[in-house]
Amino acid sequence: MREQDQQVFAHADLPAVNDKLSMTLRLKIHNHRSNWATIFHKGTERLVRTPILQLTPNKSALHARFTGNWDRDAGIHEPDDGLLLNKWYHIAYTLSDPEKRLDLYLDGIWIGFYGISKVMVQKVIFNDGPLHIGCTDHTHRSFNGEISNVRYFNWRLSPEEVMEDFINESQKKPIAYGSKIALIHVQCPEKSNRSAVNYDNRYENILLCKVFFLIINISFV
Repeated sequence: MREQDQQVFAHADLPAVNDKLSMTLRLKIHNHRSNWATIFHKGTERLVRTPILQLTPNKSALHARFTGNWDRDAGIHEPDDGLLLNKWYHIAYTLSDPEKRLDLYLDGIWIGFYGISKVMVQKVIFNDGPLHIGCTDHTHRSFNGEISNVRYFNWRLSPEEVMEDFINESQKKPIAYGSKIALIHVQCPEKSNRSAVNYDNRYENILLCKVFFLIINISFV
C-alpha cells in the first residue's frame, strides 16, 4: 500500500461524539489477504478501537469491533461468509452506548449485532484519536481494493436510515482510482445536535443540521 493512499482525519475535524456513532461506506475487494486488513480505525493504538472495521484473513469476512471498559476488543466476528472479489458493497457500522449494541449492515440488510449484557456497569469507551481510512500505523495492514463514500455520523443510524443511505449510493457511479481531498463547510438550520462527516460532495444529510463534506477517492493496491 502506498503512503499517499492512507487518509487520516483529526478528532477535532469530526462531528463531536457523545455516546453514539455510525459509519457507512462503499467497498470493493480486489483479492483476499493472508492477514488481517483494516478498513477504518479510530484510535491512538491497536486496542484503542472505537470504532474499527477489519477483514478476516483469506476470505475477507467482516470483523467489527469497539473498546469497552470490560473488554478492549468487543464486537462482531464473521457475521457473513466473506466478501466476493471485485464487487461493490455498501457497509454500515452503528454503535450506541445507551442502547448497548453494535449493529452491522451489508447492502442495507442487517447481518449481525453484538449486545452488551451487563448494561449497568459495562460501557463503550469512545476516544479522541484520529480516524484512519485504510491502513494505520499501529501494526494494522491495508486491504487490496477500493473504498468510497465514507460517512461518519454522531448518532446511531436507524435501519431505515441505513437503507436510505444504501439506496442513494447504489444509484451513483462508483469512485475509482486516485486520491484527492477537499473540505467544504455547509451551514443548515439547526434542528438537533446531529452532524455527519461525508467523503463525497453529493450527499444530502438525512436531517437538517451542520454537515461537513470531504471528498476522498482511494484505491489500495
